Amino acid sequence: MTEIDMMCRMKKIGLHVEVMTESACPHIKHLQDAGIPHESLNLRSRLDISGIRRLRRKIRDEGFHVVHGFSNRPISNLVWSSYGLPHALVVYRGAIGHVRRWDPDCWLKWLNPRVDRIVCVSHAVRRDLEKSGVRPDKIVTVYKGHDFSWYQDLPKIDLKQEFGIPEESFVVGCAANMRRVKGADVLLEAMFELPEHVHVLLMGEVRDPLVKKLGSKPEIKDRVHFAGFRKDAPAILGCCHVAVAPSRGREGLTKSIIEPMAQGVPAVVTQAGGLPEMVEHGVSGYVVPVDDARAMALAIGKLAEDTALRRKFGLKAKQRMHEVFNIVQTVDQTLDVYLSVCKEKKIYWQ
Repeated sequence: MTEIDMMCRMKKIGLHVEVMTESACPHIKHLQDAGIPHESLNLRSRLDISGIRRLRRKIRDEGFHVVHGFSNRPISNLVWSSYGLPHALVVYRGAIGHVRRWDPDCWLKWLNPRVDRIVCVSHAVRRDLEKSGVRPDKIVTVYKGHDFSWYQDLPKIDLKQEFGIPEESFVVGCAANMRRVKGADVLLEAMFELPEHVHVLLMGEVRDPLVKKLGSKPEIKDRVHFAGFRKDAPAILGCCHVAVAPSRGREGLTKSIIEPMAQGVPAVVTQAGGLPEMVEHGVSGYVVPVDDARAMALAIGKLAEDTALRRKFGLKAKQRMHEVFNIVQTVDQTLDVYLSVCKEKKIYWQ
């Protein structure tokens, strides 16, 4: 949604914007309401010849100054569509890892000389690309901001009625596709050290069998609640007392922390990837070592025991999101990227 909102805001300030998405994109009406020309393009692979021809024809005929790709398949096709054309090519990178100089697939995207700028979602992603051999002058960090009006009218979820969590409980929320790298097992290990009134609510598909195994242990099973995939995850997280990201690595930024923090919910995160860039340790939450269930239990326990501290951290969390992760800054900084790369390529636009 951030990318769609960003395009709408750029249109509003006077830029000519056109967008191509998959036909299944849920935000097409949002673009139409903003008066942004839209076309559907369903790319079948990372080298879709018919898609490349169509993209190239579109770029050439419309005379765009900047073309911006936001996901892997469109990016690799845009690279080959762009050769020999004068526009600036900007691409987005939101994850850590799997960029290697010996991997041909990486030369289709991040390492390709036709790419003019890579916009990274966090400094951690930027550092990772630098280590992988991408020229530092081609990389810039722009946090993916949110419009906080998105959270003003979220419904209040009755956690007791919805999930059977007792009303007096302290609820720890965690939303992720629970693969090994997401560290949900570490959070469950921490539950063994936390008092009886602490419950954990896990949202997302469980792909790590260890998570199910730990969650069924007699000592904690009555305090572990598996919600599965939930479209209303932002509203549910906003009703929790703390949001946790126990990841082991590869996190750029995670909206499952931005969304609750924007609603005044403090967070406990690990030192993985860009997570420490989101939470000020001891101010808006806690940052703990990776794979340290004891440290995670201590951090959660402090917030469970001290209501005043939790409220204080919650206010600071909301403030930090507004100051650092808002959509207005994202638009301004992205425009700066466009202007900078166009200046380098001697592309002049008003």
